[in-house]
Amino acid sequence: MQAIIVRPAILIDLPELARLWHEKMVLQQQFDRRITLTPDASRRWSAATAAWLEDADCYVCVAERNQCILGYAIGWVKPAPPGLVLERIGYVTELVVDAHAHQGGLGRLLLSALRQWFTLRKTQQILACVPHRGAVEQAFWRAQGASEWVDLMWVK
Repeated sequence: MQAIIVRPAILIDLPELARLWHEKMVLQQQFDRRITLTPDASRRWSAATAAWLEDADCYVCVAERNQCILGYAIGWVKPAPPGLVLERIGYVTELVVDAHAHQGGLGRLLLSALRQWFTLRKTQQILACVPHRGAVEQAFWRAQGASEWVDLMWVK
């Protein structure tokens, strides 16, 4: 069995990444009725992600084996809030693993790639967007040493 490699995403990866994204969002809809997808949600997500691939403050990486994408992660470098000693903060907006891949350690590999990218940009602190009702995602981040900082509230 070939090793899993983590590499920067490229445009030809977008259809598979969009499939994984859509699968994740459909699952989240089951737990949160506030999430409503447009009929062309995957196309819109792909178009936005194509632009992110060109953004120097964004890193999209994929984990693959035998040219099959098993997961992806998206990280951003943003200015820290004014008044903090930190100048920049890393934000992980997505870390998605194919539920059908059954490969332990994929999330850690993707996070490791993001950490390396953040380090190259002199960003030591990382915030992660984690679904409140996502027990698996919550457990993953806690196992990585993450702790709660703020609650993101949804107002309609």
